[in-house]
Amino acid sequence: MNEVNKKLKAEVRKSCLNQRAALGEQERKSKSLIIQQRLWDSLDFQKAQTVMLFLNFRDEVETTATAEAVLASKKRLILPRCAPKGVILPLEVSNLALDLELGAWGIREPKLTNVEVNPLEIDLVVVPGAGFDLQGNRLGYGGGYYDRFFERLKNSVPKVALSFESQIIGQVPVDEHDAKMTKLITEKMVYVFSRKG
Repeated sequence: MNEVNKKLKAEVRKSCLNQRAALGEQERKSKSLIIQQRLWDSLDFQKAQTVMLFLNFRDEVETTATAEAVLASKKRLILPRCAPKGVILPLEVSNLALDLELGAWGIREPKLTNVEVNPLEIDLVVVPGAGFDLQGNRLGYGGGYYDRFFERLKNSVPKVALSFESQIIGQVPVDEHDAKMTKLITEKMVYVFSRKG
């Protein structure tokens, strides 16, 4: 990544995160419920037997209810654990009370004792992000964890991002390695960028 793009991404990321942080707690909770319901109603979610999800951190779209819904519907729940060198470990979780611990940044992550899953077994990946545009581009948090992980999935796997409408911008600055999303779900809309999956 060139330095100009790196700097631009950092500025845009900060602006998007400020937009997200400006939401009050009650507004964030009510919008999160709408977003999660849209996800649950989607065919991608209903068809998937193995779902990789993120657990919300700070002021992200809340996802704990979705994790519970995955387990209640007898689907396999996969959660990411950040490992060295920007690697995501996809670990299976069967009990949210027993299988999680706080990771290095205070993010709820699966314990290392959980079983690591082959990424090729995953049917749906639900991802967070700092900002998005309506061309399917995602601006992550700067570590490249998800972009590297996407390369390990089957091509047909839907990559569905959850975001508040206020995180959508005109154009996300992108590099070659940045993966596009299949869908973006906000409290207002489900944006579809690809017919894959």
